[in-house]
Amino acid sequence: MHPPSELLPQLLNQPFTVAEARAAGLSRRRTRARDLVNHCHGVRAPATTQNSLLDRLRALTAATGAVVSHLSAAVLWGFPLPLALENVAVVHLTSDPGRRAVRYKNVVGHQQSLEPDEVVAGAWVRCTSPLRTWFDLADILNLDDLVIAGDFLLRRRNPLTTVDALDAFLAGKRGRPGYRRAVRARALMRANTDSPKETELRLLLTRHGLPEPGINVPIFDETGGWIQDPDLSYERERIAIQYDGAHHADPGQRRSDIFRDENARDAGWRVVVLTQTDLDPLAPGMTPTAVTRVRAALEERGWTPEPGRSPRGSAPASRPYDTNGR
Repeated sequence: MHPPSELLPQLLNQPFTVAEARAAGLSRRRTRARDLVNHCHGVRAPATTQNSLLDRLRALTAATGAVVSHLSAAVLWGFPLPLALENVAVVHLTSDPGRRAVRYKNVVGHQQSLEPDEVVAGAWVRCTSPLRTWFDLADILNLDDLVIAGDFLLRRRNPLTTVDALDAFLAGKRGRPGYRRAVRARALMRANTDSPKETELRLLLTRHGLPEPGINVPIFDETGGWIQDPDLSYERERIAIQYDGAHHADPGQRRSDIFRDENARDAGWRVVVLTQTDLDPLAPGMTPTAVTRVRAALEERGWTPEPGRSPRGSAPASRPYDTNGR
């Protein structure tokens, strides 16, 4: 059996449609050769290419002309998602209302109108913009997860949008599916976070009746020298809250953390260091240790609950996120 003929350069290392292959001079038999894989009907790719999510998306969008959306777009943008959703093999694609929704195995096809600025053309695929992707997640995620994803949009480093742009976008979605939950999430979203765990911890504290802490507010010593930007803090009570993820166990990072916190304590701050164990209740219905420890620190510094203020129900168990240890 003769080996298949070499592919043309424009067909190497990427998916291509059968129509593109025929236009390049490949025979029907060549498109069925063993060195090509069939990601979906009408699309081929060299077997040497990696079978990653991006490869699948490139193949599917090449065959359908659809836009990557919803959870698939969220993964491409790097949104923090519960691991149960982030690792799902199902692909989400959106087509214009005038076109039939995509129907393939392990594909969820959507039909919806997308404004020109709601589609971003990347090097390999077109996907929904960060704002549109977040809005589409309103019908998929629970409220806390939607807030966490929204805070990611407004994160301190390399934000994907601005508060003004977010509010203007939402104003134009009034009455659309998902609008009400998106508005509820917007009321809880805050800018300048560094990690999903900051958001999760903030929501946990406020849900249990504690005042809302500041986010990454810098601490200075009496000479004006910078000490640290704690994850969360209460300036009036001079309480700094740090969430230490897995990477804080590194010896070098641990030494840096100790130096950081000792400087804050020398400046008169009470430092509360929390980990994932503190966010998880020991048993259903129990108050997480994070809440009891922060409440004790607040009371130690003279804080008292507002009259009539009570926790807004028990907090849900914290969800796993791939946060790289933060």
